[in-house]
Amino acid sequence: MSKKNQSTGNPAVKTEGRHFFYSMAPALLAAFLMLFLLFVEWIGNFSLASLGLRPRELRGLPGILFFPFLHAGMLHLASNIFPFILLSTLIYNTLKPIFWKVWGFTFLLSGLWTWCFARPGIVIGASAWVYALLGFLLVAGFMRLGRKMMVIAGGLAFLYGGMVYGLLPIKSGISWEGHLMGLLSGCLAAWYWRMEINIHQEKPVSELKIDNEAPYAYWMQNAPHFIDSNRQVIHPDDLVWENGKPRLRTDEEKLSSNELNSEAPQTNQVASYRQGPWTITIS
Repeated sequence: MSKKNQSTGNPAVKTEGRHFFYSMAPALLAAFLMLFLLFVEWIGNFSLASLGLRPRELRGLPGILFFPFLHAGMLHLASNIFPFILLSTLIYNTLKPIFWKVWGFTFLLSGLWTWCFARPGIVIGASAWVYALLGFLLVAGFMRLGRKMMVIAGGLAFLYGGMVYGLLPIKSGISWEGHLMGLLSGCLAAWYWRMEINIHQEKPVSELKIDNEAPYAYWMQNAPHFIDSNRQVIHPDDLVWENGKPRLRTDEEKLSSNELNSEAPQTNQVASYRQGPWTITIS
């Protein structure tokens, strides 16, 4: 019983949990499609590589839409799926208003540039898209100099520093051109949406503005005065006493009070409240 009440009594944790799940949902759906296609190939004992991207061939243009979801094997998929989910989730959580723009832009442009500049053959795999997301986060972090994005960008550069080898023509079976085109497309996306990148920086605390003139000559009154959180003196007309304690009058109460005062004849009504040695008079 206590565990149930404890879980239901903490809605903030539930809200954060749902938000984190929603932030992972787009990447998980794409990753599920990658796994599903690889599973279909394994069950049917055939390959869908023919649907991949064929550079500078008209019949290879549809491959721009298909090649990120096709992989040569489980190891190839594992090397792409985990950084893909991580990078997509980070972009969703830090830059949610432009997430879908960046996601779609990097997906299409990395494929289009790979089609234009890669070597002849068939290109498959989500690595170009992964490099695009990585390039976007790195440039977005260092461009705006926000603390949160700087930490993220520095961490990614440290964790995935080995991905720089994917940009070099070292292994013959790896499309380093796709990696490079993906990285450049991510950098371009960060530059294009540089004005919309919303970095939550720590804002300096604004100085409190205190009025020089008090609302009434409280120092001449034989009664205590009250101040608000900004250390400004509160006029007694702005206070309402309930259960022996004062509170600020709401805007609706002020409006109704002004209407009643304008309609009713002006009479001097005085209310007093005793608190210790003080007699607080509200007139």
